[in-house]
Amino acid sequence: MCGIVGLISKNTADDLALSLNKVSHRGPDDSGLFVYENLGLGHRRLSILDLSENGHQPMISDCGNYVLIFNGEIYNHLEIRTKLNSKYKFKSQSDTETLLYGFIEFGSAVLQMLNGIFAFSIFNKQTKELFIARDQFGVKPLYYYADESLFWFGSEIKSILPLNFQKDICSMALVNYLTFLYSPGERTPFKKVLKLLPGHYIKLKIDAPINYTIHQYYDIPFDGKLSSKTEEQLIDDLEQKLIKAVERQMLSDVPVGFFLSGGLDSSCIVAIAKKLHPEKRFNCYTIKTNDGQDMQEGFANDLHYARMVAQHLDVNLIEVESTVDIVNDFDKMIYHLDEPQADQAPLSVLQICTQARKDGQIVLLGGTAGDDLFSGYRRHQALRMEKYIKFLPCLLYTSPSPRDRG
Repeated sequence: MCGIVGLISKNTADDLALSLNKVSHRGPDDSGLFVYENLGLGHRRLSILDLSENGHQPMISDCGNYVLIFNGEIYNHLEIRTKLNSKYKFKSQSDTETLLYGFIEFGSAVLQMLNGIFAFSIFNKQTKELFIARDQFGVKPLYYYADESLFWFGSEIKSILPLNFQKDICSMALVNYLTFLYSPGERTPFKKVLKLLPGHYIKLKIDAPINYTIHQYYDIPFDGKLSSKTEEQLIDDLEQKLIKAVERQMLSDVPVGFFLSGGLDSSCIVAIAKKLHPEKRFNCYTIKTNDGQDMQEGFANDLHYARMVAQHLDVNLIEVESTVDIVNDFDKMIYHLDEPQADQAPLSVLQICTQARKDGQIVLLGGTAGDDLFSGYRRHQALRMEKYIKFLPCLLYTSPSPRDRG
């Protein structure tokens, strides 16, 4: 991941340095600042594609008119380049440069071409227009804030904390956190710090940033019509889409490894990667708790499944011993997540990533949300049994009240 920060203020250079410093952990490989009049753009880089200085950001076009900061990865950027090669001379193999000249050529229409995860901003010196966009499904974070004296956007809320902004608490966001364990939509704990929604972009003039406008460029297509394909055809289509997705996301100039919990989602991704590259023995990481024994309170340990998958696919399984101390580590977790969180799983992810980084493993692919989509949890097995359970007399599967116990 990389980190981006942009702002328009009276003390642009000083504010930008303070703000960017707060996300230094997102980019250990490089950093850059760009200041033009009251606008500041900053970037922290984690190098994945084209590790050379040619991938440095903020990236400025050859004509000197356009400036880009970008967090993410464009999986089909080489395909987009084929439409640009005849007109633009590329200096790097980075998707950043493809995005820059793609925007220069196609404007906001380039968003319809992008297959990837991204949050980026492009400034046009000639028109003094700032363009800020987030990917179709909101995988990459992007927050923004606007008042009469400050316009700010960034990868993490914490990068606005050193600045002078209105810190009023959003009560509805707090209700969301308590009700849903997260806050859907735009709201964050701060009333005026908002999330740019997935599939949206912001346009503004740096001379009048408070007059920004928000536009939607993507929505999940659904016309209510059911597919006429057979089940076998749908399965084949899904398999091809999954293979293509994994193949695209393995595009990297640094080593690619995998999370492997033993669940349906991560196991599927590792299996596809092995199918694409049978000669490679990938490094896979899993967390080890309680010496591999089942945990209490009805939770099962999936370590033995991860071991079975690793043996079957002939990949290296690195078992990271869990040393999570939820009492001492909770504040650290919330600091990095920016928003309230009711699951300690990110602490295990942090431990895995720390070990992977020590091993020189820069990129890890995971299957977050795959179990939800493909019924990979044990609760889904219970749902299959519901049609039988509902015919049982209720006394057989409900606890009697104290009065009934006599």
